[in-house]
Amino acid sequence: MKKRETYTLLRNITLILSVPSLIFAAVLFLRFIVLGIEKPKAVQAPVEVSHRVLFISSYNPLYFTYESQVRGLEKSLYPRGIEYDVVYMYADERGQAGIDMFYNFLKAKLKDQKKYEAILLGDDDALKFAIDHQNEMFPKMPMVYFGINDYELARKASERPNMIGFYENDYLEETINLAMQLFPKRKTLVALHDQSSAGLSDIEIFWSLREKYKEYAFVDLDATLFSQNDLILLLESLPNDSILFYMTCYSDKSRNVYSMLSRTSTVVRSASVPIFRNYVGGEGMGILGGVHIDVEEQCEKAGEILAEILNGSKIESIPFVEQIPSRTTFDYNLMKHYNLDFSILPSDTVLYNRPVTFWEQYGKFLPAVGMLILAMLLFLISSNISRKIATELARSLQESRNRLIQREEELQHQAKYDEVLDIYNRRTITEWLHNTMGKGDVYSVIIIDIDNFKMLNENYGHSLADSILQYLVAMIRGLAEDGGWKLARFGGDEFLIVIPNERISMDCESIKALFDVLRSPIPLGDETLAITASMGASCSDEITAPDQHIINAEGAMYEAKVRGKNGLVIYDDDMKKKAQEEIVIKEKLQHAFDNDGFFMLYQPQIDSQTKKVSGYEALVRMKEPGIYPGQFIPVAERSGWIWRIGRITTELVIKQLAAWRDGGKELHPVSVNYSSNQLNDHGYVGFVEDLLKKYDIPPYLLEIEITEGLFLEKSALADEIFRRFKDLGIRLLMDDFGTGYSSLGYLTYIPVDVIKLDKSLVDTYLVDGKDSFIKNIIHLMHDLDKEMIIEGVEEEWQFNRLREFGADTIQGYFFSKPIPADEAIVFQTK
Repeated sequence: MKKRETYTLLRNITLILSVPSLIFAAVLFLRFIVLGIEKPKAVQAPVEVSHRVLFISSYNPLYFTYESQVRGLEKSLYPRGIEYDVVYMYADERGQAGIDMFYNFLKAKLKDQKKYEAILLGDDDALKFAIDHQNEMFPKMPMVYFGINDYELARKASERPNMIGFYENDYLEETINLAMQLFPKRKTLVALHDQSSAGLSDIEIFWSLREKYKEYAFVDLDATLFSQNDLILLLESLPNDSILFYMTCYSDKSRNVYSMLSRTSTVVRSASVPIFRNYVGGEGMGILGGVHIDVEEQCEKAGEILAEILNGSKIESIPFVEQIPSRTTFDYNLMKHYNLDFSILPSDTVLYNRPVTFWEQYGKFLPAVGMLILAMLLFLISSNISRKIATELARSLQESRNRLIQREEELQHQAKYDEVLDIYNRRTITEWLHNTMGKGDVYSVIIIDIDNFKMLNENYGHSLADSILQYLVAMIRGLAEDGGWKLARFGGDEFLIVIPNERISMDCESIKALFDVLRSPIPLGDETLAITASMGASCSDEITAPDQHIINAEGAMYEAKVRGKNGLVIYDDDMKKKAQEEIVIKEKLQHAFDNDGFFMLYQPQIDSQTKKVSGYEALVRMKEPGIYPGQFIPVAERSGWIWRIGRITTELVIKQLAAWRDGGKELHPVSVNYSSNQLNDHGYVGFVEDLLKKYDIPPYLLEIEITEGLFLEKSALADEIFRRFKDLGIRLLMDDFGTGYSSLGYLTYIPVDVIKLDKSLVDTYLVDGKDSFIKNIIHLMHDLDKEMIIEGVEEEWQFNRLREFGADTIQGYFFSKPIPADEAIVFQTK
């Protein structure tokens, strides 16, 4: 009885205290709500348009500074009643021909529309254009320029009549100084730039600092000298003690122009060193930080100056602006990642990704929440005291029941879900698709395969590889939950996704989101890992059964692997037709294997000085009409039959050499092609040796053509085969030089005697202004004691030029296409 009285007293006390606490919490909440309501702003009528100007942009709407320029101009022009039109020069993409085209376009536009009172000029190319054509196209029109990287150009323009503006001072040196302070132990400074005005200005400043910082190594990476793949390889191989300065670099050697987002993604995914940037753009995307001008503020001030001029101010009285305030931005997470000292940064530094503190987010209403919690706590204590004894027994019984239910759910879960990734397994998703989707439903089936996942297992171990898969599943699961997708593990590193109510396309939002997830760097402790994936998809068509869509998607995924990985292929009628054609070609190949269905053609190789035949390349053909090498060779590669073709072609060539000899013909070396898939034919070298002995053919008359990529793999198996060829006295030729990595450095150690320059390099560089590149390669190969065969020569002037450059051998349609053996052995140049 005494215990009950004690509980009653405690209950009454807590109830009495909870009521005023609840009232006080309500008062605090009301005060917070009232103070937090914003008063409506007065609606202002738009300013009447009184002036119209023309903005000439050097580049295009996707250029990384364009949006900031527009925001700044609109902030200063629109409130002052100034409207503007924009024309784009695309100067970074089209070269001089594009500028000439732009001249004709703008001349016609200004002739037909004489309505502009002034000109705005964005970046260097627009200013140069305006200077060149000021008197002709813009007489007496005031012009305000901004974004000019060439100081002398900006200064001289300010001295011309009716011109004034801003020099876009470069904060590269400040960025480099800040990087040095943050990373005092890193002594290699790498500059990534292109040949744009900004890029050239940056690299000039960069090199000017070398004398000032003699203890540092300065490295120059000009993006216009490399392909996208070459640039990625260079970024991946940067030294561990380096710092990368990502400047203006949106073009490659093929004149492809990349957006800021695309190029930034490539740089961040490829480089594993700290990345600094002295331009706006890329914040929060993996750039550590940097110092740059505020483009928006610069353009806002340019608009203000233009407004002053239109309102009567003399342009001569307005000073040339040489200095724009800087803006320092850094990524909080990356500062933490590199364990850097925040005190080194300027006090006005903008930090991206800085987490909001608990007090910043919740401090205003914590007192009210505290009082509410206190009131609720007191109320709960009062309630729990009354129910404590009665609920204890019920809780015990409920726990026993819950354990039974939980065990049953666990068994059901294990049968339906993957044990490691906790998503549907293959059987479950197959049954779900079969039972849920009919032929008339709209849906898409996607199969994802992680590229080179076997290498991850070997390099990191199965445990970490599983963690990588779990990370990916967590990211994809977020997309699946938002979109109502079904996600399953289809195999070891394969996933299957069903997207209901959508037939996906190559550029749909679902696919973009998937690629964003798959291509995002994966954190591994202090490092990050970049992976790629190949995807195949099949969309419902009201005909195909759901089970067949899985098969189709899997086939499309394998096609994506064949096309170079890291992409998506959607199953279509062409693939279905291709699969059917491949079945036919396989049947024809099998018949050819069993019935002597192959023959050889020989393309003469001509000595550039004597114009006489010096050798031949042997090219295999099928006797079956209408089946060409481009069709049956890939099928043989995929089917594992290429080794059989390799042996057949080798024997046909050696037998032909013997027939020519027995016929009293003069013999020249004949080269045969060797595929990387022939590495698995471990007896091939012995097979060649036996044939040479059987037909009594000297080894120097047989040459082996190997593609560039096989030399670069540097596998022990490949090295052993190359050594055995050399021991036999068979010369090795590198085929297709110039289509792959094409680094000159590895040519000093690979066992190759002859380099065959690919036709693509001849077409690209054997032109006026570029042909010194071909000449230099030929001379370099001779310095390395290697011969040069130039492929794809089709014109007499090409032959004459290459002969002048010292090329050893010429091969191409200018002399002869591949021809039968009896024509080849008597072939003579005309």
